[in-house]
Amino acid sequence: MKPILKYSLILFFIGITLSIAPPSLGLFQPQFNLRILHTNDHHAHLEPVTVSETKPAIPGVPAVSLGVQLASEDARTAGGIARRKTLVDSLKAINSRETLLLDAGDIFQGTLYFNQYLGQADLPFYNQMNYQAVTLGNHEFDRGQTVLANFIKKAKFPMLSANLKIDHNSPLAGLVKPWVILSVKGKKIGVFGLTTEATAQMSSPGEGVSFTDSIQSAKKAVSELKKQGVNKIIGLTHIGLESDLNLAKNVNDIDIIIGGHSHTPLGLMPNSKQPYPIVETTPNGQKVLVVTAWEWGKYLGDLQVKFNRQGEVISWQGIPHAIDNQIQPDATFAKQLEKFSASLAVLRQTIIGKTSVLLDGSREQVRTQETNLGNLITDAMLNKLRPDGAQIALLNSGGIRSSIPVGNISVSQVIEVLPFGNTMARLDLTGEQIKQSLEHGVSQVELGEGRFPQVSGLKFIYDPQAPVGYRIISINIIDQSGQEKPLDLTATYRVVTNNFMSTGGDGYEVMKSGKNQIDTGFLLADVVIDYIKQQSDINLKSGDRIITKKSS
Repeated sequence: MKPILKYSLILFFIGITLSIAPPSLGLFQPQFNLRILHTNDHHAHLEPVTVSETKPAIPGVPAVSLGVQLASEDARTAGGIARRKTLVDSLKAINSRETLLLDAGDIFQGTLYFNQYLGQADLPFYNQMNYQAVTLGNHEFDRGQTVLANFIKKAKFPMLSANLKIDHNSPLAGLVKPWVILSVKGKKIGVFGLTTEATAQMSSPGEGVSFTDSIQSAKKAVSELKKQGVNKIIGLTHIGLESDLNLAKNVNDIDIIIGGHSHTPLGLMPNSKQPYPIVETTPNGQKVLVVTAWEWGKYLGDLQVKFNRQGEVISWQGIPHAIDNQIQPDATFAKQLEKFSASLAVLRQTIIGKTSVLLDGSREQVRTQETNLGNLITDAMLNKLRPDGAQIALLNSGGIRSSIPVGNISVSQVIEVLPFGNTMARLDLTGEQIKQSLEHGVSQVELGEGRFPQVSGLKFIYDPQAPVGYRIISINIIDQSGQEKPLDLTATYRVVTNNFMSTGGDGYEVMKSGKNQIDTGFLLADVVIDYIKQQSDINLKSGDRIITKKSS
C-alpha cells in the first residue's frame, strides 16, 4: 500500500471514530466551564447581623428583614466573615480549578470595624480567602485617597475601575487597574471594573481623581481585552442593577456582569422581584448574565456558566447560597476576628438611652418615606443649632445605614446608624432653594435613592407620580411652638444639614449656593448621642412630616 493512501485511510478511520465517540470521552471538547462565587456591598460586616423571619413573598421560601432584630422567637443571624470562609472553601473544594472569587465593591464603611480600623480589619480576611479581583465602590473613597491607597497596597488582589481617572500626583497613582486577565484552566478570563459616576457627589474622593462615562469606559476596556485574545469577559461593577442592565444592552462582547451598589436581592433572596441571573441581550444579540448578591455578606452568589469555543455563553445555572446559622464558622477566622473585636467591646457596651419603639432605618423605608429614626436624627440636628437661629433640618437618607431595636441604645448602635463621620453644617437658603432641594430629594423616590430627605422643622406634601421637578405640592414651616406657616419662596431660612450635603453631596447642588455657610465641626453621631442622652425614653412616631398624595 502506498504511504499516501495508508495515511489517508488512517485519517479517515480517526474521523469516523471521533464522529461516533460519546461526549463523555471529552475528545476535543470545545466547551468551557466557569464557576463564579461573588459578593458585594460588604460594608465592614465582619460579624453576622441579626435578622428576623418575616412573611415570605413566595410561598415556601423564607424571607428575611433587613438586619433588624424584632421581638420574635424566629430571630436568627446571617452573614459573618468566618461563615463565608467555610462556605467558600467547601464550594471551591468541588472544582477549585474552574472557580473564581470576586467582589463588586463597597468593602468599606458601615460598622465600628471600619470606624476603628479603616478597612485594615477586613483586608486580611479578603486576602486569606484569595479573592481574585475587587472593583472599587463609592464608599471606598469615604475617608479619602490615602486610606484607600493604604488598603490597596496591602491587598493581594487587584482592585479595578475602568472609568476612574487618577492624576499622577494622587496617592492612588499606579494602584488601580482598569482590567485584569485571569487564567482558569489555561483559558483567559477578562475582568474589568466600573465605579458609579456619582461617587464624586456621594463620597469624598478629593482632588486628583474623576469618574468617566461607564458605557464608554466599558467599551474601551472590552476592546483592550479582545486585543489581548480574550473572548470571555466579565464586568465587575459597582453602578447598581439598573445601570448594569443598561450596560448589558449597550456594550457588545460582555458575557457576565457581577454587580453591586443597589443592594438588590435576586432569585430566592428575601424580597426579590427578579431572577438570578437576569438574562439580557447585547446589541449584537449575544446573551449577558447579570447577577448581584444583595448586601452585607448575607448571601454568596454562585453562577456556573458554560461557554462555547467562540467564548459565547450557551448555558448556565445560578444558585446563590444563604450564609446563615446552618454554616459552621471557620475556627481560624473566628479567632482572628476576636483580636479585632476586643478593642470595640467597651464602646459597644456604653448605654446612652433607651427606646420603647423600633427606630426604623431600614433601606426600603428610610429611602422612600418619613421614618421615626429620620425624625430623631433631624430633631437632634435642629435642637443643636436652634441657638444659632436654625429653623429647618434636612438629611439625605443615604446617610442612615441601620435601625435601632427596642431596648437600650448604645454608642455603637448610633455609630452604625451614622457611620460616615459627617459633621454638621449650617447655611442660609431662600424658600425657593429649599423647594428645589425637596424636589431633588423626591426626584428618584421610585428608585430608592439615598437623596430622599428626612426633615425637621417643616412638613411637605408631594406626588411621586408627577413629573420630576413638579412633585412638591405644598411646604409648611413649623416653629418651636408647633405653629405652621406656608413656606415663603422669597424669604431666607437658616438650614442645618451635614457637611456632605452642604457641598453638593447626593446631587444637592443648590446647597452650594447657600449663604453664610459654616461647617460647625460637630460630629453628627455625637450630636445624636447627646440628644438621646437627654431623652428619658424615646417613643417617637412618624407620618406627619412627609405626606404622599398620589395622582388620581
